[in-house]
Amino acid sequence: MKNQELYDIFTAKTTDIPPEDIYYQRLGRILHEMRIQQGVTPQQIHNDIGITPDELRRYEDGVSEITIYNLLLLLSYIEHNTDK
Repeated sequence: MKNQELYDIFTAKTTDIPPEDIYYQRLGRILHEMRIQQGVTPQQIHNDIGITPDELRRYEDGVSEITIYNLLLLLSYIEHNTDK
């Protein structure tokens, strides 16, 4: 899983902090990969936590900034989803 990469992004474990748009693109890519790996669909996320498929796509594409609250919701849901 991408936990180490995600941790590195959150803690700025690098001397090269990327521009904001690149940061959100990397974060979105990690969220997408985690979601796919766990077998979670955009519709499941919408039904269970209320983030629409379009909103999720914008987060995963890195074109929308995700709030910390929505990030925590998504990470928790993806990590603990048992509907594989």
